[in-house]
Amino acid sequence: MARAPAALRLVADRAARALAEGAPGRGDGLAVAVSGGADSLALLHALRTLAAPRGWRLEVVTVDHGLRPGSTADAAFVVDHAKALGLPAHLVTIAAAELEEVRGAGPEGAARAARYRALAETAAAAGCRFVATGHTLDDQAETVLLQLLRGTGPDGLAGMAVRDGWLLRPLLAVRRSETRDCCRALGLVWREDASNQDQRLLRNAVRLRVLPLLEELRPGSTRTLARTAELARAERDWLDPLVTTALHDVLAGPGPDASADGPVALRVGELAALPLALGRRVVRAACRRAGCGTPAAETVGAILEAAGRPERSAPVEWPGGRAVRRDGLMVLTEPDDSSAKPHRPGALG
Repeated sequence: MARAPAALRLVADRAARALAEGAPGRGDGLAVAVSGGADSLALLHALRTLAAPRGWRLEVVTVDHGLRPGSTADAAFVVDHAKALGLPAHLVTIAAAELEEVRGAGPEGAARAARYRALAETAAAAGCRFVATGHTLDDQAETVLLQLLRGTGPDGLAGMAVRDGWLLRPLLAVRRSETRDCCRALGLVWREDASNQDQRLLRNAVRLRVLPLLEELRPGSTRTLARTAELARAERDWLDPLVTTALHDVLAGPGPDASADGPVALRVGELAALPLALGRRVVRAACRRAGCGTPAAETVGAILEAAGRPERSAPVEWPGGRAVRRDGLMVLTEPDDSSAKPHRPGALG
């Protein structure tokens, strides 16, 4: 058998290091999300290189939102390519009504939520424990910049993790240019999404204008931004046990290890007495436990301000969540209409 091209070995080696902590394990099924772009094609071929010696079973999943011209042809390209590699392929078409169900997250958020829901459901039906996506180091750097522009705190700077529940991102140490080199070395002509050139979308403007300018002004800026995410994530991981303890101390009712989403009640006296930075993290952790959408920094501040008031405060609402103070408690719930709640990575099945 011919030796794999160096560009493919580079991508595969970095993916292997990213997945070295036992996810997926031997015998696990792994659904690979492939759009037809260079990043996802490089991911597919890298995982195909790694799969046999590790006992992984690969399934290819492509999602057609039907939101742009050419999406159907892109999906068909992915299915044909998977079949040529001898891999099972799943084409999921998302109806407009499914996008409307999560429209409260905005058009891009709605498409993303519907895509991840489709990936999770298809992977589970195929018996796969994990879904792998082709997010790269460049995507990580873009995410950090976008979070900064939104006024994020340290947790937002942590960006994307290699593993988030059932979701795996094996290429976070791989540059976008390296995925293209990989495809060229394999003789692959990838599909281009014309909407990625639309600079009215902030992420595209950051990708096409801001990051190139930063690289011009300070070469290596993209890697530096991605390293910032690694540092922030390490800090967050260190703080998580402290947050869990503090949440347990202010929680009224079942402990924070309870598995089912549902209303979460926090004692306002204890919550308001926490140091501000810890209180913010406790509120976000409580929202995750309640199944709420993650509140923005301003919303977290409003919840903490309401907790510190002795009088009854007006409800604090945000996309996917609601906080109401009553009887000395701050109760966090999903809104009455939970269709706006974006899909969050979690346990499959």
